[in-house]
Amino acid sequence: AMAWLICAFEVPPEADRELIAAWERVRVGVLYRALRTDAKLRFVVVADSARGREDALAELPFGAHSGLYETVHEDGAPAGIEGATLINVFEVPAVDDERFVAGWRRVRDLLSPQRGYLGTQLHRAVDDADYRFVNIARWSSPLMFARALKLPEITEAVAATPFVSHPALYLVVGE
Repeated sequence: AMAWLICAFEVPPEADRELIAAWERVRVGVLYRALRTDAKLRFVVVADSARGREDALAELPFGAHSGLYETVHEDGAPAGIEGATLINVFEVPAVDDERFVAGWRRVRDLLSPQRGYLGTQLHRAVDDADYRFVNIARWSSPLMFARALKLPEITEAVAATPFVSHPALYLVVGE
């Protein structure tokens, strides 16, 4: 199975150019920037066949949360630069993997038939990482995602998943 390197950065809005310039020097993976400046994790890098790439990303400035991940679920077309990408990182104790995945699947099963849903990948850390699970889902637009989230059955399913998460919508700024 392919390993993914996922690295999320806490970057103040005034430092966007500095982070992008640093990433352009190493050009590892795809660089995403959150649409909202108040997102906790404003930049995320996702790179495939990740072994050995951590060193390059470790040189980037700012607080980084990185880990190696395996894909535990994939459907549709989650990769691509069109539309908006939801990246949601989850704080899940290892003993709760099954409970988390069951709750995540309930939410995904409700979201996937919605208009604008393009696909998703759920990743689980293969070693110790700040965020045990990372979900990457692509939507045709931020509006379509916002509409889906307003549906009562989806609101209820999300609320029933008792794990801390940090969701944000992102656009690709470099690949």
